[in-house]
Amino acid sequence: MAWMKTVFLVGLILAAGLFPHESRAAAAKEPTKSQTVAEKKLARLTFSSGWDALPALVALERGFFDQEQLVVSGLTVSSPAAVMRSVVSRTTDFASVPQRMFLIMVALKLPINAVTTNGWGRKMELVVRKEDTNTKSIGDLKGKTIAMINGSEVLPVLIRLANKAKLHPTDIKVKYLPAAKLTKAFKEKLADAVFESRHFTSPLIQGGGGRLVFDHQEVVKNLGFIGTSPLITSKAMIEKEPETVQKFVNAWVKALFYIQQDPQDAARLLQIFFHRQGVPVSKKLAASWVGMTRYDRYSWSPADIADAEYNGWGLKEGGVLKVIPKVGGFIENRFALQALKKIEEEKSKRQ
Repeated sequence: MAWMKTVFLVGLILAAGLFPHESRAAAAKEPTKSQTVAEKKLARLTFSSGWDALPALVALERGFFDQEQLVVSGLTVSSPAAVMRSVVSRTTDFASVPQRMFLIMVALKLPINAVTTNGWGRKMELVVRKEDTNTKSIGDLKGKTIAMINGSEVLPVLIRLANKAKLHPTDIKVKYLPAAKLTKAFKEKLADAVFESRHFTSPLIQGGGGRLVFDHQEVVKNLGFIGTSPLITSKAMIEKEPETVQKFVNAWVKALFYIQQDPQDAARLLQIFFHRQGVPVSKKLAASWVGMTRYDRYSWSPADIADAEYNGWGLKEGGVLKVIPKVGGFIENRFALQALKKIEEEKSKRQ
């Protein structure tokens, strides 16, 4: 697979010294204009160009990194391979990644750790054509074509649901479509059903000829689905710069709290973020996107880990992974727990 070849190249690149671990040291030697600036630590952050960039946007634009005396260089990257290379080689210090990418990295035993979360519980639904009145459950999907976005987070969840309905992955045909085509899947007769996050299923239900069969509450009820996404860093970063990691996680957890406390402002930041990329998004739509993911988990519980490993099983059954990833050894909760303690202490002082 392409991603296997890419990660194999990561090892070759590091062994050949093509990405030497000197970027942070070089930055430390750069002249600064004042002692105040010199005292701040540089951290490089990678995040997506989509709605899951929200915690990064809030931490950057609401000054939470600055409060922790950090200068953060943020960059949106769409290539999973680029993120894996840069985190392992330490040209990226922190990255918010989809759970699927995290599971691939864990399966490959790359030297990374999840240090907090980037959201969880993204709402997903099963939608079929309006004229299809026979499909009423996952079990009715046998022999049908189900569309989703390429590289989607929902694939392992669909396989888990199919397994519970006593279907084998080969009993259903998964068809990957670009976002623009997915929302036209029924009008253009590209698939029998769509299983995706509500970012895509809502337009299908509202005007794309779709009928809701299985909502997110049913997904949770059937699977206990959590779907936690991580903020990751390299093991070397934790070992060599634990104070910087702690400051970064402090700011990140503050951002997660802020999204819950002021979702309207968070939606405004998301709206601006998309507009800067040339994608006009209404206030109402941006607000709905904020509500499609939850931000009230900060460290990884045993349930988060078990759910992620179950998704890893789904990816193996779906032919994405060769082994089921063991997530527990790639979780480092101490920074998030300390960040929560600091927030509680600050609350107590204000009362």
